[in-house]
Parts: sequence; C-alpha cells; structure tokens
Amino acid sequence: MTRLLIGNDFNEDLFTRIAASWSVQRLVWFAQDGDVLVLPVHPEEDFLAYVTSLTGTRRATLEVVVPAPGAGGEDLLTADRLADPAFLGALRRALAGRPVTDILALWPDTSVAALARALGAENALPGLGFAAQSGGTLVNSKAVFRAVAAGAGVPIPEGAVCATRERAASTITELLDADAPVIVKQDYSLGGKGNEILSRVPGVPPVGGRRTLTLTGASDTQGYLEERWAELSRDGRDPVVVERYYPGSTSLFAEFLITDDGVEFGGTGEMIMAPLAKAQVVPAQGLERDTACDLVAHGRRLCVPLHAMGYRGRLSADAVLSPDGELFFTEYNGRVTMSTHTYAVIGARLAGLDHADDRVVVECIWPDGWSARSFASAVTALTETGLAYDPSTRTGVVFSSALDLRDHSIMQCVIAEDPAHAAVYEQRLKDLFGPGGTAARTDPTGKENAACG
Repeated sequence: MTRLLIGNDFNEDLFTRIAASWSVQRLVWFAQDGDVLVLPVHPEEDFLAYVTSLTGTRRATLEVVVPAPGAGGEDLLTADRLADPAFLGALRRALAGRPVTDILALWPDTSVAALARALGAENALPGLGFAAQSGGTLVNSKAVFRAVAAGAGVPIPEGAVCATRERAASTITELLDADAPVIVKQDYSLGGKGNEILSRVPGVPPVGGRRTLTLTGASDTQGYLEERWAELSRDGRDPVVVERYYPGSTSLFAEFLITDDGVEFGGTGEMIMAPLAKAQVVPAQGLERDTACDLVAHGRRLCVPLHAMGYRGRLSADAVLSPDGELFFTEYNGRVTMSTHTYAVIGARLAGLDHADDRVVVECIWPDGWSARSFASAVTALTETGLAYDPSTRTGVVFSSALDLRDHSIMQCVIAEDPAHAAVYEQRLKDLFGPGGTAARTDPTGKENAACG
C-alpha cells in the first residue's frame, strides 16, 4: 500500500493564507511507513525526525517531493505546481512503480483531482468527482453552510445570506433594531479574520472578529456598507453572511470523517478566542450532557447531505454556546483542519484512542514575543526541563508545528490530566520561550499569527 499525502492549503482562487508553507507541514503528523509527501517547501529535517519519533513512523521510508515554485512563488501548492511535468516526473520516481492506493489532501481541490488522474490513480482519491467539479468550495462556504444547515434542521443564528448590499443593510438593521449585536462574515476567510461585529452600543468585545463597530442608525449602516462591501464580498463575487452575534459565547466544534460507508465521529473541542483563534482544547470541556450530545448529533446531521452529494473527507461543524445555554451552528469546514492532527494523531496515537476519557490536549499558538533559537534547541530545552511528552505518564508537551521562520515561534500541544494541569505546563513553557526566557531567541520579531481553522 502506497499513500500520497498532499500538503495543499485553501483554494488559491478563494483565499491565500499567510505562511501557508509553514502551516501545511502539519501533514507530517499523518505520515505512515512508505508514504510519499508532497509539500510546497521541504520541511526541516529536525522537524521530520521529531514527529516520526513520536508517531513511530520510520523516517527512512518516507519520500518528500517539492515542486518547483509556481507563478505565485513557493508558499502554496498551486495548480500550476502540481501539474508541472518536471514535478510529475519526480513524483513518479519517488513512487518507484508502486501504485498509489490512497490520496490524502489537506484541501479537496480540483488540482488534486487532476493530479490523481495524471497518475492514473483516480480510485485512490475518495470523492474525486465531487472535488473535480469544485466541490471543495461548497463544503467550505459559510453561505452554503447556512442553506445546508437550515434545510437539515440544524440550529443557526438569526440572519441571512446577502448577495446584495441592500439585503445586507436590511438584515443588519433588523437585527440591530431588535437590540442584537451582529456579526458580518466574508464567505471564505479563516479564523475570524474576515469577521466584523456591529452593535448599537459601544463595549462589545470583538471576540471572533477583527473589530467591533458602533452603528447608531440607518445612515451609519449605509456608510459602513459603502466602505466595506467590496472587501467583504470580494468585489461582488461572494455573498456575505449577516447573523446575530452572541457576546460571551463559547466556540465549539465537532469533527467527522465522511467515507463511502457513512459518517464517522472524530472528536470535539473548544476554540479559545482572544480575540481571534489562539488555542484549542480537545475534547470540549464542561459541557452539559445534553449540549454535548446535541453538538455531535447536529454536526452529524450536517454531514448527511454532504455524503449524499459525494463529498469524502473531514468535516468540522463549528458552533457557539450562548451564555443562556443555546447552541447555534455557525459554519462548517470540509477539509483537514488545524484541529484534525490534534485529536486524530497527537491525541489518539500518543495519548491513546480513549484519550478523551482522562486527558485534555491543549494546542496553542505562541503569543507575540515568544521564540525559540531553533527547532532542535527547543526540543532539547523540553527534554532537559522534563517537559517533553512522556508515554509512561501520558502527559507532557509536544511541538505540533515546525519552526515558523518569520519569528521563530512554534505551536505547542500540552497533554495533561485536565486544563488546570495544562496551565502549569504553559507557565513553565513561558519561562523557557517567553520574552527573556532561558531558551528564547534574543531578537524575536512579531508576526500576524496564522489562524486556526
């Protein structure tokens, strides 16, 4: 059996994520013996060795193939790079005559379907027909989500999908007049970076959005849309989602795997916003039994029509739990998310298939000012301080990402008995890698963190 793993990111026609070549290196967590990995840049060897030492995959059995930079450079695995004849030749040499039995791509793009066909491996890509017809855009659209959820009976916030500025204005006004804050969403942005929060009164924190604006009347709403509509709608190409916003809510997700055989439950978690996504806790903590059951049941209900349409792959159903205990679903993500490796590999393969029963996995984006001198030195610091993950206790710290060369930061996973124990680890990590830390770089630089999503 030979698997082909493709580290592509969001569809190049819809959205370009900052530092995509760094974030997609999480693909290495999914590698098994004999796999061939396609990535936009070659991962640092220290990172490859570290991940495979934890997963038990033999590094020597893996092949990594990197296409030449395309028209957009080397940050994304764009269609031109995956179709390049020189790359296809290198990929065939890496396969060495072995038939491709499975293809796993982070994003269900048309370029992946084209690559499968170029290799004569159509049967290795589940849902090829759906992906080949740009189905990936449907399972990652916030607008399409609202239609699917409403049709399937999944609870969603009051609001509308707005194809025109006039519809957006009337929906915003209706919600604000009912004394409800509003969140306005770009269709395809990630991690809350395309969201803006509107309110009649000041003081609403922009949790889950990039800013909060106070609109006191109809003229303010019209002025806001005149200024922002082009960017929100990508010059009219996409609809804009306008819906009620719930201050003080908890952000949750339930993730599933959709296969030919049906829908398999993956895991749940909570996204920590400050104000944008900065951390996640797996599994979701402190939920009432009925809420936990509803999170999974409604998430599964979203998967059923997508399965019937031919989508195959991961589906994360995102929701908010209001301070009043109401659960509303807000979007879905049909791709291998920034959470998948956390529960499916780091949780399941390191802490055990039943890790959700007695362990939490807390993954964090390092705050600005945290840094490491190198990936290897960071691993050494974990080991020497006794913070590194210990299989015998099923607790400790795992670095879940490669070193981000923009500011020498790393994403970390803390595996602990509960959130309180995880917080102790995080304080000790701050002493190592925070400003002035004993293992920190002496001249860290800031960056805009890559969003979770």
